[in-house]
Amino acid sequence: MALSVIVPLLALASLCAAFAPSCDDMVKPYIPLDPKAVFGKWVYVMGAGDPDPYHRALGSIKSSWVELSPTSDVQTVTLRWGDYLFNQCALGEVNATLSGTTVTFQKNLSEHRGHLLQTRANSLLWTDSFRNVDVTGRFVMQFTRTGTTDPELVRLFKEQIACLHFPENFHSYDGTTELCPEASPE
Repeated sequence: MALSVIVPLLALASLCAAFAPSCDDMVKPYIPLDPKAVFGKWVYVMGAGDPDPYHRALGSIKSSWVELSPTSDVQTVTLRWGDYLFNQCALGEVNATLSGTTVTFQKNLSEHRGHLLQTRANSLLWTDSFRNVDVTGRFVMQFTRTGTTDPELVRLFKEQIACLHFPENFHSYDGTTELCPEASPE
């Protein structure tokens, strides 16, 4: 009796595994057919950091947005941001260099190296590795055009951060904290 139940369950499990996406499929680089698709404003909805001090630091961000704009140099984009943390807005702007699927920029003393990964439409999944002298860390951040998310995007994000070996207890935007104004940094 037990064998007649176990065999079909094993067959079903192997069939499901055959259709489950592998981590290679979950963390493919995103290369848009039209680069203009990534330009514009994006609102942070979920993220994780590694090691733990950076993961905790990401939790201090109450709201965040980024804006990507083209420049006259096709290998350079302007990255602007507004982070609301510690009861104040922190605005910034840097030029980032594109090389293949890698984006590099320097912020304060940190050298950042990032990649966009495939995710759902109207979303950006950004991975960022950084070095500040001899300190290294990394982040993964999910953005949407509207600052809202749905259960399917959350499920996908959980699978992707597991593949990237980030903490399971990711941080998320509460959806109510006001975004920082888009004024130019001083």
